[in-house]
Amino acid sequence: MDSRDSRDSRPLSTGGHLVVVGGGASATAVLHHLAQHADVRPLSVTVVDSRPVGFGVAFGTADPRLRCNTSVDVTSLHRGQQSDLLRYLAGRGWPVSRSDFVPRTLVGQYCRERFAQARSTLTARGCAVRQMTGRARTVRSAAEPGRGYLVTLNDGSTLEATDVVVAVGGDQPRLPDALREYADHPGLLAGAYPSGRLRELAEDARPLVLGTKLSGVDAALVLCAEQRHVTLCSPSGELPAVRDRLCRPDRPAGLLSGLRELDPRSPGFDLAFTRLLIRAVRTASPLPPPALGKQFGTEPDALRRLGTELRQTESGANAWQSLIAELIEAVNDWTQGWPRDDRDSLLMRFRPLIARHISAIPVASARTLAQHGLAGRLVVRRGTPVSLTPAPGGGWHARWHPESAAEHFSHVVAASGYRPPAVCTHGPALLAFGVAACSPDCAPPLPDDRLRLMSPDGGASERIWMVGAAAGGRTAIVNYLWTAAAQADVVAQSLATPVPPTAGPAAALPQSDAAPTHQAPETRTTSSYERHPRVRTRRPRLHRP
Repeated sequence: MDSRDSRDSRPLSTGGHLVVVGGGASATAVLHHLAQHADVRPLSVTVVDSRPVGFGVAFGTADPRLRCNTSVDVTSLHRGQQSDLLRYLAGRGWPVSRSDFVPRTLVGQYCRERFAQARSTLTARGCAVRQMTGRARTVRSAAEPGRGYLVTLNDGSTLEATDVVVAVGGDQPRLPDALREYADHPGLLAGAYPSGRLRELAEDARPLVLGTKLSGVDAALVLCAEQRHVTLCSPSGELPAVRDRLCRPDRPAGLLSGLRELDPRSPGFDLAFTRLLIRAVRTASPLPPPALGKQFGTEPDALRRLGTELRQTESGANAWQSLIAELIEAVNDWTQGWPRDDRDSLLMRFRPLIARHISAIPVASARTLAQHGLAGRLVVRRGTPVSLTPAPGGGWHARWHPESAAEHFSHVVAASGYRPPAVCTHGPALLAFGVAACSPDCAPPLPDDRLRLMSPDGGASERIWMVGAAAGGRTAIVNYLWTAAAQADVVAQSLATPVPPTAGPAAALPQSDAAPTHQAPETRTTSSYERHPRVRTRRPRLHRP
């Protein structure tokens, strides 16, 4: 008898205890959707996170200079015709439009308020909603078959759960190997957040920021605002591209159907993919777009290129940005179910597209960076120091070439992004959390098509759901609230409705716990832009050298 199957007959509509591991925007989205189901009446909901619920790393900043790089239209906990965030802000007197990029602190407030509303709704149904301040360490099956899970926290305490949602994000900054031995150095700041640490540096500080993408840009925006002289560096030396909107398209380009016609194993795939994107840009653009070469800067100097792309976007010459929201959805849907190595191999081939254009920055942020560059407060270098060591009198010595003289910096900010959530499935526990639980090569957990954790032995999927960055084993581009909102809807429907066992006979429950079972409605985390039948094709397996 497979005890996991008995869990399939216990929806939260009949009681139960839900533990949500992680309390950021993805977790808030799940609770927001769960509260919309009037028949959901769990006995308890416990959120485990070391931060206040709703913030996380992404939206926990209070600095108004740090803006979302996605428009209000797709920065929402609920996927509706109108953005829920837009409704929220408009209702509080904020003069925003669907294409605006708002300060991230406003999104944090929005998530906090939606969590409070969900808590109030569930409490009115007799549910005890609480937050445990701390971190989860493991999730194990309960000793008694069919009785759910035990979630152990870092203080050794244990929570009982009939259902678990894993919504942890990546909150561990990437630290270069050469700096690991200096991890406790007072002049090393691991990560750009919380931004208050950067503002506390002396006005005459001269920091070196390792990273030129989104975290590095945020660090520069904070540091340069106080007239400090800042150097950004990375192997590519490239800043993100510039956009003035990231919205759902008014004129869908049919990217998903186009992608399904391509074969990634074909030698001509890269050319076919490029042609598909060019056609899609023309379709999605409300006006005849300029030649593609006039939509991108080509200067080798990052700040000059930033200035060119800023002018192109401000003049309306940026047509590619109309495609990005649909592209993210199409890629996520197209690659669902692929072997992880094949999907990652494909994404690596188009890493520049992802790094510069999917992760482009708002016009306002680009304009501020350009001004800092013109004033001499900001330098962007291609390449990273060959050596970086603490200086005898304080600060750091950086050598850009083996024979070059050392350049002195007061501080080093490691701002090259965050590691994916450390969630391991290869130990004695069903799940183990934290860097210590995982090896560097540990693959992320693999959820099924309803985002439930698949059993490693091929049995029934667990009543454990993966959302947001934790669902990276199935979803290609996860750092996108619009995607997390779709996942949250799937999870909430699954929690509210029992799903028939996938394998083996169901274990009998005591009469008091029994609940009628019925088939949950089919829900797909797929593109909302296309309504054609799924083309059934064999998932491609890429050839790797």
